Amino acid sequence: MDLKSIESAKRMVGGSFRLSVLLQKRIIELVRGAPPVIESPEKERGPIEVALREILEGKISLEMIPSDDFEKLVEQARQEKEARGGREQDGLGMMGAPIKPPSPLDLGPELGSKG
Repeated sequence: MDLKSIESAKRMVGGSFRLSVLLQKRIIELVRGAPPVIESPEKERGPIEVALREILEGKISLEMIPSDDFEKLVEQARQEKEARGGREQDGLGMMGAPIKPPSPLDLGPELGSKG
């Protein structure tokens, strides 16, 4: 899965939030045994790639999700975001700046002290 594919899928469905809702719904279906609706799904590495390819090929869309299910997914996403304190967990901080991971030398309070 490359960045171009993800950006293209975002444009197709109307944004990253809508894409994440559609992917979430479809991945759950695939994991639970729903058959893929694309040719040669075995070429993909897993359900995420299968679902993304289904979107890119126009085989699935948000309109296929009943509105009640969509609203539940939206509410679930909002609750998860609030539980995280409103922070996104996509590796980006404020204004889209990458969050710097801890230094490999930062051993934390337990391992860093020789006490």
